[in-house]
Amino acid sequence: KDMGINARQSILYVDVTTPITTAGTAVTMANFIPVLCLTSVGFDGTTSAIDSTSKCTPNGFAESIDGVKGWTISAEGQAYAKAVGETATVKNHNDIFKLWRSGTPAWWMIADQTDAEDSLTIRYGVGRIDSDSDAFPNNDLQTFTPSITGIGEAFDQDDLDKTP
Repeated sequence: KDMGINARQSILYVDVTTPITTAGTAVTMANFIPVLCLTSVGFDGTTSAIDSTSKCTPNGFAESIDGVKGWTISAEGQAYAKAVGETATVKNHNDIFKLWRSGTPAWWMIADQTDAEDSLTIRYGVGRIDSDSDAFPNNDLQTFTPSITGIGEAFDQDDLDKTP
């Protein structure tokens, strides 16, 4: 019987150490740091179709060809106060704010397991945070919502360099 993948285990990671000029197939998990404490994360790939419909198009249905591709990563999470010693091992809402403020591109990854090298679904690439929202509701958890815009190609689990 096929088993579904539990999305609860999907984690967003960021790597600000590996140069953004590194080939996507040469990227490893070595420098990726998890972003905590997310309630959801998503990947959206899009294609800007080029209309190729003409008076010769049969049956009056629109036709198109493949155009420019783009991608984004969205996330929502709860603000998290880092404990002493966690500064280099996790990223929180304040770290995300600083990445948005600086406009610094970085490697971003979604992986469906804590041990990302064994993940069945990985999406990653270079991106920058183009929007970052913080919410401060009364008598409720503080939250944050970043949106990462891809710069260049997106990659998956088959592209990740898993050599030790």
